[in-house]
Amino acid sequence: MRKATAQFCFISTTGKSQKILMVQYIFISLMLPCFIIACDQMDTFSKPYVVTVNGAKIYQEEYQARLNKKKQMLSGDILKQPDYMKRFEAEVLESMITEKIMQQRAQELNISVSDAELEKKIKEIKEDYGEEFTGLFAKQNINYEQWKAEFRDEMLIQKLIAADVNDKIKISEKEISDYFSQHRGRYKNDARVRVAQIVVRDMAAANRAMARLKAGEKFEKVAADVSIGPEAKHGGDLGFLTKWVMPDPLDKTIFQMPANKISPVVQSSYGFHIFKVLEIQPARERTLADVRQEVMDDIRTQKEEVAFSVWLEDLKRKAVIKRKTNIKN
Repeated sequence: MRKATAQFCFISTTGKSQKILMVQYIFISLMLPCFIIACDQMDTFSKPYVVTVNGAKIYQEEYQARLNKKKQMLSGDILKQPDYMKRFEAEVLESMITEKIMQQRAQELNISVSDAELEKKIKEIKEDYGEEFTGLFAKQNINYEQWKAEFRDEMLIQKLIAADVNDKIKISEKEISDYFSQHRGRYKNDARVRVAQIVVRDMAAANRAMARLKAGEKFEKVAADVSIGPEAKHGGDLGFLTKWVMPDPLDKTIFQMPANKISPVVQSSYGFHIFKVLEIQPARERTLADVRQEVMDDIRTQKEEVAFSVWLEDLKRKAVIKRKTNIKN
């Protein structure tokens, strides 16, 4: 009944009053969204922040969330060291400032990561991890959507650096030639041996395996029968090894043996080993033609590191950064 009366009263007013009421109604209707937005903006403006980067704020809650996440990686002893924690907190904030500067640069260059690009990259990661991928998030208590958002940010930074830094790097033929001449030793083929092994848990088993070998049985047959190493199914073949890959005294034994000879039993922390050297390849020099791509990759890596440092320092130098002094952690 009240509703009907109210409607009647509105309609029964004079024409002039109707116009005034209608104007007021339209004005309030138009202003209401603005008022709501203004309230939201007031909430945003009133949120505590720790720093502004070219006018954009990094809020206290963002900083605290990042800090808490990073603290989880520290041991309890370190967390109790005030001087270290002060430096640590400053470094976390500095990294967030750097990210903000780079994100702003990406926006300036209209660089973004599309949903399709993101999903494609995640699909590649899933293929690498296989069925374990989904379980990793639950096991490590990681929110998938949050991880996905952070991963998109990482992809954006990588895309920015590729476009704004790495793609601008050029390498001349003279640089390639000079670098190879100055670092020729780096591109040598080290001596290497192709070796097979029989590894067992105790000396008694090693002696039994050795007795079979001395009786004339094939090395690969004995390895397949008794070796506990994963290469046993391949007759104990470990493939080609260079020095320092195997622990002492295994490494020393292997590189002192002639081809097609069987070693004595050698003990290590893994068990008891018997080796057979199948092939020896001595060290040899390689030509520039052989290693041209390796040389280019090495030069590019060095140039990219230098160029990135210069680029980032330039962005920071141009940025207007205003830190709050009363940051609470």
